[in-house]
Amino acid sequence: MPMADHIACHIEKGVVREQQRETLDDLIYKLFERRHHNLVAGREQDWLTVELVQSIRRESAVYREELSTETSGPLPFALGYFQRNDDHLTLTTDKVPTNMAPKTFVRFLSEFVESGARLWFGTPPDREGWVVRGIDEVQPLEEGPRSAAA
Repeated sequence: MPMADHIACHIEKGVVREQQRETLDDLIYKLFERRHHNLVAGREQDWLTVELVQSIRRESAVYREELSTETSGPLPFALGYFQRNDDHLTLTTDKVPTNMAPKTFVRFLSEFVESGARLWFGTPPDREGWVVRGIDEVQPLEEGPRSAAA
């Protein structure tokens, strides 16, 4: 799938793990505030990147242990385009940034949502979907969103 700056995104059954609600709220806010990170120039962007990576590593074991190093890693800016309504994660827009591969983003998110959450990225015929099976356990989906099985 060719990578543009933003990609269509849809979430189904995004139930937030009760013990992760406050952490997720904090991460959503932090990544929303940093959504224009790519516009920061030079050395300032370098140290801000390290600071953000270390901050996310403190909040997420999956990110810390599987997805990043102490100073670099894919930055899940797409999370800043979500919000938590009670115990459900919803999107505030139809498109999210593409600076993190969809599967990697769902692996990161798997720590915060219950098994069964489904995320779709792209538009047909290039759409890809992932279902959360557990923390850092995701599986590709082959059906489109809003199907009878959803």
